Amino acid sequence: MSSTTLGINVDAALRARIPEYVPPFLAFAQSIAPQSVLQSAITSAYRRAEMECLPLLITQADLGELKPAVTDSARQLVTALRQKRLGSGVDGLIHEYSLSSQEGIALMCLAEALLRIPDNATRDALIRDKVSKGDWQSHMNSGSVFVNAATWGLMITGKLVSTNSERGMSSALTRMISKGGEPLIRKGVDRAMRLMGEHFVCGETIDSALANGRRWVNKGFTYSYDMLGEAAMTDADALSYYAAYEQAIHAIGKSAEGLGMYQGPGISIKLSALHARYSRAQQERVMTELYPRLLQLAVLACEYGIGLNIDAEEADRLELSLALLERLCLEPALAGWSGIGFVVQAYQKRAPYVLEYLIDLARRTHHRLMVRLVKGAYWDTEIKRAQVDGLEGYPVFTRKIHTDVSYLACARQLLAAPDAVFPQFATHNAHTVAAIYHMAGPNFYAEQYEFQCLHGMGEPLYEEVVGAVSAAKLGRPCRIYAPVGSHETLLAYLVRRLLENGANSSFVNRIADDSVTIEELIADPVEQSRAVQPLGAPHPLIPLPVNLYLHQNENRRNSHGLDLSNEHRLGSLSEGLLASTAHTWQAIPATYEAAKSSSERSQFVLNPADHRDVVGQVVFSQKAEVELALSRAKLAAPIWAATSATERASCLLRGADLLEANTPELIALTVREAGKSYSNAIAEIREAVDFLRYYARHVQQFDVDTYRPLGPVTCISPWNFPLAIFLGQISAALAAGNVVLAKPAEQTSLIAQQGVRLLHEAGVPKEALQLLPGAGEVGAALVQDVRTQGVMFTGSTDVAQLIAKQLAGRLNKAGQPIPLVAETGGLNVMVVDSSAL
Repeated sequence: MSSTTLGINVDAALRARIPEYVPPFLAFAQSIAPQSVLQSAITSAYRRAEMECLPLLITQADLGELKPAVTDSARQLVTALRQKRLGSGVDGLIHEYSLSSQEGIALMCLAEALLRIPDNATRDALIRDKVSKGDWQSHMNSGSVFVNAATWGLMITGKLVSTNSERGMSSALTRMISKGGEPLIRKGVDRAMRLMGEHFVCGETIDSALANGRRWVNKGFTYSYDMLGEAAMTDADALSYYAAYEQAIHAIGKSAEGLGMYQGPGISIKLSALHARYSRAQQERVMTELYPRLLQLAVLACEYGIGLNIDAEEADRLELSLALLERLCLEPALAGWSGIGFVVQAYQKRAPYVLEYLIDLARRTHHRLMVRLVKGAYWDTEIKRAQVDGLEGYPVFTRKIHTDVSYLACARQLLAAPDAVFPQFATHNAHTVAAIYHMAGPNFYAEQYEFQCLHGMGEPLYEEVVGAVSAAKLGRPCRIYAPVGSHETLLAYLVRRLLENGANSSFVNRIADDSVTIEELIADPVEQSRAVQPLGAPHPLIPLPVNLYLHQNENRRNSHGLDLSNEHRLGSLSEGLLASTAHTWQAIPATYEAAKSSSERSQFVLNPADHRDVVGQVVFSQKAEVELALSRAKLAAPIWAATSATERASCLLRGADLLEANTPELIALTVREAGKSYSNAIAEIREAVDFLRYYARHVQQFDVDTYRPLGPVTCISPWNFPLAIFLGQISAALAAGNVVLAKPAEQTSLIAQQGVRLLHEAGVPKEALQLLPGAGEVGAALVQDVRTQGVMFTGSTDVAQLIAKQLAGRLNKAGQPIPLVAETGGLNVMVVDSSAL
């Protein structure tokens, strides 16, 4: 529709209204353009399929003539490990209570929640809920005092809270526990959880951690200390974490005694702990507020001559972390310092490209970067987040063996650049350790590379690595990654580590399982990957996000999302936002005739967040236009009702595809007219797409002889879901064979107009779907008219009750009440206690 349709010169009106108007999207659209400091390959690799990645990785990871030696070394390591009876300690606990068991899940729930519950009543309720259902007695006599200690506490309390029977337990023991009541139960479970936690924490304070670490330092190990704390929720949290890091650097630096960055202890920091809004959407704040804190910590570490390692986080923060790292490497105050460290996750398909970038960055800025290579700590989160957000692929591999292949390929890449990086190989897998040992060659020299392991989990393996060659060890250095903090801060870390290493595919879990043979434990992941056909095929039980519902009863495509941390996607969005500012959006009644109407009826639509931004114009419906629309709807009703279910479904499916094709335009309009945030705007469009596909699928299952259309249906939607609920109502009514008179919220008529336009373009006849923008009286006129055979309404309870009273006064031709489908406002009571996530 041209800008002159309404009979006025829009541009002139805007200039007269706001002489110095600047589109408010302009600055934002320009700010989200791709960042030039990042290699395009890193962003591109995010979307690569596993089948595309694997061939090159396999070539790089192939051990070739080294394979026999690697296999022999791995076998020796596993044999030595199993002779140490790894069924004891936390390793045994991981195996005994695997996450595939009900007891394992209950343990995780308790470990995560118990110590952060402040009141005893809620603790008791949680104990009754989780512990009483566990079959703890079946885990007794496992051969480990540690496991049995935890099991006795859980079994006794589980038995006591689940039943009053003394069956299966001595009467004396039961009476003793019962005399103590719930406080004793609570103490027992609390102690069991602390018993687990104490094995994973190096110390509650940095001083105690340094003291506790001396035993392993004397054996040839060194440390990287991690001050526990997940992402900061407030700036006060961030400042508290900063103070903890600063204190730790002073303590570590003073204890290092000139050992240097390679032989001495270091520190690991999380950037999300230094700022409460650590995300791509807040890049400007991150650079101006977080970066100075990072720089101060780095300068302090440099002064002490210890290494500072930037820990890995979720995939959507990778590019932002790299941007901060590059700026840090360019700092004059850190020139020549080789203590800057960065963590790379091999389970990300981008890992080789990130390493390529880091090697280039090191050479450009004349640093030798410490690069810790890990397999990854957030796999389940990355998979679920990609599914929920409707991304085109996963940032991580879906098969464990593909991650292992990627790790070996990345290890070779690091070892080939000794001038640029100091490789730090963090792994608990004996085959991986043996492969790196032989890939690096026999001529080891100081500061060539080091291994790393988790405190409380990897020391038994690395005792075979750090020892002298004369003692049949490998003679290679290992650094222990050691968490420091209170039990309260430990638990979230503990759960994540147990999720990683308690998985059935984990080496740590399988090493304690005697049913797993040594040959299975030391299998070459390259050969295992080659056995998967076609090569690089993803896990069959993990469909791509777009196919998430195809294998379920829904049998429909998932809506496409938009990754707001992906630089390429942001570039496309930037273009769409800029284009939207050049368009004059308009909304008019379906029966509006410009030639017979006065231009004085048009109203400006302003951006609720910035009234300088005139989004477009709207013409509200008048009585004559409502009357004409109802007449058209009555004539069109039998025609649309006679249209086959297949054709109606096809129209809705094409409409869904058109919505996705116009996503940038619709995001811009939803943000500008409805005041939505960008993430909410994306969710709004995706929900509308899901509605269209959902009803398209269900209409194909209709028995047209049983379910007959009603006729003209009025749909009245709210402003807070201007596209999702608007099109959800419409698509349901259209799918069932009804013609629709759509009355959107008066605040969001422009968005509604575009939704209707796309459905018309998809094949829905204009007479079958008519838009009637306006205030409340337009909806009232539609509801009261006898030609309306059904009403769908979302809004306030008061209005819904009024509509119900109006419809109750009449019946349709079949003598039945006029249906009202209403979703109304109001809040139910929700009680949330401290055990809830």
